[in-house]
Amino acid sequence: MRLEKSLPSHIPEQIALYQTEHLLTQAVCRFDPVRAASYLRAHRNVMALDIGGDKLRCATYAIGDGKLTKLEERVLRSTKGTGYLPFLDRLAAEAVAKDLPVGISSATKLAGSIIQRTVNLPVFFEEFRERYGADYENLFPGRSFVCNDTIAGICGSSTILVLQGHAVRDVAFFICASGMGASVLKDHTSIHVEAGHVPVVDRLNPLGQTMQCGVEGKDYVCVERVTAARAGIEELYRQQTGKARDGITLGKMYAAGDALATILYETSALAIAHAAEGVMDRYEFADSETSVAVFHGGNFEIEKYRDTVRNNLTRLTRPRSRVVFSRDLSDNVCLDGAAILAVYSDEPDSRVDESGH
Repeated sequence: MRLEKSLPSHIPEQIALYQTEHLLTQAVCRFDPVRAASYLRAHRNVMALDIGGDKLRCATYAIGDGKLTKLEERVLRSTKGTGYLPFLDRLAAEAVAKDLPVGISSATKLAGSIIQRTVNLPVFFEEFRERYGADYENLFPGRSFVCNDTIAGICGSSTILVLQGHAVRDVAFFICASGMGASVLKDHTSIHVEAGHVPVVDRLNPLGQTMQCGVEGKDYVCVERVTAARAGIEELYRQQTGKARDGITLGKMYAAGDALATILYETSALAIAHAAEGVMDRYEFADSETSVAVFHGGNFEIEKYRDTVRNNLTRLTRPRSRVVFSRDLSDNVCLDGAAILAVYSDEPDSRVDESGH
């Protein structure tokens, strides 16, 4: 199967789906990366957490003189969030003992500081709900700011771009790892955008994925099911071969030219390019050097995949925004963003209310 003959370069009907009610959005917090950069001048230490689908990272940062300096980092690897809560209990006690503000990036759907749903962390979610009502404020009372990982990522990457001297106006941020997620920074408001849970059109589903989205009862196949590493690529490989392979192995197979891995990753790369196009159209990004699309996550550790995504974006009809891969900014912009939000959340009225105001 020659992929070039199987996938079109431009699928308007996929882009159009991002303009509909299928795209779930949630305004989260007000955020100005220029102002955030100014918050990094005063000297203080903060704790930052990045709670992901297969690992929990904790780092202590020294902030000051416009810089973020990571002093130490600890990592807990897990399946389904097993062991997360005891680790977080210890970190909460440490934050109190050292009087550290805490920023939290959580790969979950949130309402304020409360987890509403999660795909990859069922064990943690159940334990956390039983003991703390699934509310991070109950675990870190009076000292934390928590947001979805895409929000932490967009706040971290936009602030780093400002610190590097770039003008930043409109920013879109896309994660493609265990799952797929996105966010937008528009008019100094950060918005969680569930780009992975929009229906995928047949022309972006060449291997016939049938596994449904499942989020909030959605009974269609969504973009995440052909795009994300675990929820899409790994699962499709298992369906096609009967064998389980992790994303690292499949990424190496793709880089080496394996036919099936090529179909999987190049479909993913085309789907995420259309997601970026659709989201930036939805939010009417200015066509200028101040518009940026940032891409983050395990898929983008593969050079061939990065090149394919960039090439796909050049073939779409929208005038190009600048393309940035988060690995060129930092080793973890979500963790950096959590650290920045730990101090930026002191800004009055930073949290957007349920009406978006």
